[in-house]
Amino acid sequence: MNLNLVDQLTLLALDDEKGSFIADSFSFAYGLAGAVILELSLQERIEVEGKKIKVKSKETCGDALLDYFLDKIKHSKKQRSIQTWVEIIGEKFSYIKDETLAKLIDEGILKKEEKKILWIFSVDKFPTENAKPENLLRKRLNDILINDCEVDMNETMLISLIDMCELNQEVYGKERAKEYKKKIKGIIEKGQLSSSIGKAVKEIHEALMAVIVVLITTSAVTTTISS
Repeated sequence: MNLNLVDQLTLLALDDEKGSFIADSFSFAYGLAGAVILELSLQERIEVEGKKIKVKSKETCGDALLDYFLDKIKHSKKQRSIQTWVEIIGEKFSYIKDETLAKLIDEGILKKEEKKILWIFSVDKFPTENAKPENLLRKRLNDILINDCEVDMNETMLISLIDMCELNQEVYGKERAKEYKKKIKGIIEKGQLSSSIGKAVKEIHEALMAVIVVLITTSAVTTTISS
C-alpha cells in the first residue's frame, strides 16, 4: 500500500477512535499544502528556478489529488513563487482533506461515520478501520528517534511536516516528544544537508518551511487582532 506524504500526514492528524482531526486548522491547512508540494518534488514533477516553482516533468503521478495540483502548476500563466503556491494550495484545504479521506476510505484504512450533535446536527467522523498502515508508520517514526535509524528523503520530509504542524506529541507521545525535541530538530537539519536528498527537494523544503512559518504566524496574529 503506497501512501504519499499527504496521506500519511492526514492519517497522523486524525484521532483514531474519535475520527476527528487533532491538528490546528491553520497549521494543518498549510502543512497539507506543503505535503503536496514536497510530494511533487520528491516525485520529480516540479523544481525551483529562481525561487519560483516550475514543472520538471509533465508525466502524471497516478494520484488524482497530486495530478490536480500538478495540472494547476502546469497551466499557470506564469511561474509563481513557493509562497504563492502554498497560499493557493492552502486555500484548497477542504478539497485536499475530502479527497484524501475518500482515498483512505477506498483503501479500507478509514471508515466514515455520521455523528449527531445535540440530536440535531450531523457531523462526519473518520475513525480507523484498518490500523496496520498507520501503526507501521508510527512505529517506524518512533524507531528513528529511539534507535537512530537511517532516514530516507520521504521520512525526513514527513518528520519536518509533523513538527511544523505541532503533531509531535500526537505521533511520539507527550514525554517522548519532549525528550527528543532536539533530536527531531537535528534530523530535520541533517536531512537538509544530506547528499542523498536532491538539490531541488532541499531548495523546496527549506523555502517551504520558512514560508509556512510566516503564514501560520501571520494567520495567528490576524486572528488575535480580529477577536
